[in-house]
Amino acid sequence: MKSYKTLLAGAALGLTVALNSCDILDRDPNIITEDQFYTSPEQAQLGLNAVYGVMNSWQLYGCTLVLDLGYNTDISMYLSTTNSSMYGATFELDANSASVSDPWTWLYKGIGNANAFLEKISGTDLDPDGSMCAQARFLRAYYHFILAQNWLDVPLKTTATASYKDVKIEATPQHEVMKWVVSEMEDVLPLITESFDHAPSDVTRTTVHGILGRIYLYMAGEAVSGVTDEEKHAYFAKAAEHCKAVIDSGLHRLNPDYSQIFINYVADKYDKEYHESMWEVDFYGDRSSSMYFGNSRWGELNGLRCVSADTDYASHKVNWANGLFANTYKLWELFMEDDRTPYERGLSVITDKRQEWSIPSFNYEGTRDIATLYPYGGDPSDRRKLIAAVDRTPYYSSADPAGRNTNVDPSFYPGGRYIGKFRRETQYEGLKNFKSIWTGINVPLLRYSDVILMYVEAVNELDHKPTEELYNMILPLRERAGVQTPSFSKYNTYEKFRQFVRNERARELCFEGLRKHDLIRWGIYYESMMEVRNMAMSNSKWSGTGSARNFITLTGRMSKRNNYLPIPSIELAVNTGMKQNPLW
Repeated sequence: MKSYKTLLAGAALGLTVALNSCDILDRDPNIITEDQFYTSPEQAQLGLNAVYGVMNSWQLYGCTLVLDLGYNTDISMYLSTTNSSMYGATFELDANSASVSDPWTWLYKGIGNANAFLEKISGTDLDPDGSMCAQARFLRAYYHFILAQNWLDVPLKTTATASYKDVKIEATPQHEVMKWVVSEMEDVLPLITESFDHAPSDVTRTTVHGILGRIYLYMAGEAVSGVTDEEKHAYFAKAAEHCKAVIDSGLHRLNPDYSQIFINYVADKYDKEYHESMWEVDFYGDRSSSMYFGNSRWGELNGLRCVSADTDYASHKVNWANGLFANTYKLWELFMEDDRTPYERGLSVITDKRQEWSIPSFNYEGTRDIATLYPYGGDPSDRRKLIAAVDRTPYYSSADPAGRNTNVDPSFYPGGRYIGKFRRETQYEGLKNFKSIWTGINVPLLRYSDVILMYVEAVNELDHKPTEELYNMILPLRERAGVQTPSFSKYNTYEKFRQFVRNERARELCFEGLRKHDLIRWGIYYESMMEVRNMAMSNSKWSGTGSARNFITLTGRMSKRNNYLPIPSIELAVNTGMKQNPLW
């Protein structure tokens, strides 16, 4: 079944017929405006597609919202200190930055599409079971959650904009917005299908349960002001309830092969067997033609670096990737040291399959004039100049390349490795016969492993007393990763189990765009960044490297105001009911 990204790409043909003299080329396909748009179920479906469709914009999940604004954390970092378009990644943004105004504008565009759709479809025979309106209401609520999560108090819009007066709306307090969000989502829950026919691009009932679990956990944390202790307790209980509903449904399982989850995203394939990927943003095309005009740079900005100028594309094993993000040493330590048995901690080899896939011991940069290395994992007798885009290139010391490299020592260069989770290797993505910075790689929004970890976290926070049953729920994630786990006795207190779960979230979900808001809801984002900054300055295994120096520079620009974003200047200029956020 075609996903909404495919339907949007083909919308021009259908709309040309439906709108007669209206020239589709003069219209923004992501904006709902025409009254005659909804005269058939097919047109109604296109309208719903437009509510979903804002997510696969460059301004939201294609780049800005996650990669620019959300990727600098204690476990991942930007590899440059200046960039004219990545103001969030360099901690140089302000209220005038496009990095701030673009996601704000597109989130409200999605809300506007939802409001217009609902006003035209609700109560009509175009949506007899109410399922399309239920999805639109869920998405409208989800966009409000992302706004409140990033900008705190924001305008709550539940009606379509009819005049210029409708843009002057005072901000609703963050807590009130989120209470409205969960109320909306719970209200539509019975109307959302359990069927996987259009999943994971469209939401299902278990998807909504999982997202509700995430939102309630956020509300129960330290990021939302004005929440009482009694309310926190209730929110943890609701988070556990919704996550348990997903688990008890029996509709989702862990894919036994961790790497296959991400190969599916890269190859644009849906997991129809395990349904571990519960919700993902579809991206359509690499801009090789107008029919494949995608907006994503996943795998290109956060991939294994390959900037080869060679145009013999048929020989390439990986497509173009600037590779501007990498791991910090803290993530390496979380994999190699924390929550490991004494036996495994003493090993010099990588045993966690998640580590091996997410931050592999190679890239595709080539070795330029150095001819003393052999391809990573290859024949030691095959020493030569390694070719960019063709040879898996081990990390190496320029002072002693033959003696110090990741073929010889897998633990060499532990911080600053390029990200392999969404790698553009041609065996998965397919060969691109041009320098393609745009990808069709899908972006995960919710995985079943995340739901499991949210559930055990919520119950531990609720009861302040971990159980062996909760501990046992985490073991399948670690068994899939191929690592041993210390006994429950090591985690039998509230504080120890909480740290175990937080560490496991970093290992399991690294580079999926969740870490920053995890740290914020735990109330430790700024503090965690400063801890890793100290690591970059003093840890002998990382300090002095280029990535460590970059992290020191970037975090030197941080303050606690980076827990949230400034209200865009363009909003303040037209909406006199809004005020700028504190510290901005």
